[in-house]
Amino acid sequence: MSKEYAKAGVNLDKLRQYHEYIAKALDSRNLPVKIGHYAGVVKIGDKYIAMHVDGVGTKTLLALRTGKVEVTGIDCIAMNVNDLVCIGAKPLAVVDYLALEGEMDDVVQKVVKGLKMGAEEAGVEIIGGETAIMPGVIKGYDLSCSAIGLTETLKTGEDVVPGDVVLGLASNGVHANGYSLIRRLIDEGKLRLEEWGDELLKPTRIYVRSALEVMDYVKALAHITGGSFSKLRRITKFGISLKMPEPPEVFKAIEAAGISHEEMYRVFNMGVGMVIFTNKDVKEEVIEKLRKMGETVYELGVVTEGNGIKIQTYKNSIIHI
Repeated sequence: MSKEYAKAGVNLDKLRQYHEYIAKALDSRNLPVKIGHYAGVVKIGDKYIAMHVDGVGTKTLLALRTGKVEVTGIDCIAMNVNDLVCIGAKPLAVVDYLALEGEMDDVVQKVVKGLKMGAEEAGVEIIGGETAIMPGVIKGYDLSCSAIGLTETLKTGEDVVPGDVVLGLASNGVHANGYSLIRRLIDEGKLRLEEWGDELLKPTRIYVRSALEVMDYVKALAHITGGSFSKLRRITKFGISLKMPEPPEVFKAIEAAGISHEEMYRVFNMGVGMVIFTNKDVKEEVIEKLRKMGETVYELGVVTEGNGIKIQTYKNSIIHI
């Protein structure tokens, strides 16, 4: 239970219950990938079409306060294309949905600019979308996307076994998760937006090109977003043992504002935005290719016998997720 996040209005345990209920209610035995993984998949001929939908969340409210609205357009693309590559798909196209509290010319212009920047970085086309004005329903603006990708080979983690290596790619900071909690800390005066605004409004990193570069060498990938490292349960039922690097200073500031060390690792990415599972025999080749792509790569740990996720934090605390 992430207590402070729940106080801010986001109960991760309840959210998981909703996910489980929806997945069960919509269950289809004909799907190549079970509902609840990083993307939904249908098979057409010898190819798999992958789809995903996600939004920016309450980071939009801080974007309005700081004027850094373009960032959320990049976030929106990133949250979708990063999940598509986690099942082995190459992202191809995106449609966006922008809902506004009222007439907001500046927001529309900045959001579109950010969407175009993100799409270019991810190598996808924005092929359409929808815009709505909904006073009384929307506060500020809400932004989401749906994305589609294609692959001939799925990467779902089914072949991950004990002894496999777990690598991590550096994040760009908080990315686009945990902002209801962050905003509560700001509103209570425990975290100063004037001091940390630039860090908090950095865009989510887009890992598409790097992930595709090593796709033939990896068994699975995990985008670390809401719920943090609990997302690794989507990959394997075996155990996972991780030793985390020291995180960027912004995470230390959030913790110092009143969040327990353990909860930080249950809510935030703590400096690791993408996790890669690979065979130990090709580990060095994967690391070399990723570093050539400009990635900061961490050797986080290994897959183990048993089950559960054990995290050794940068303070040498042990957390079980």
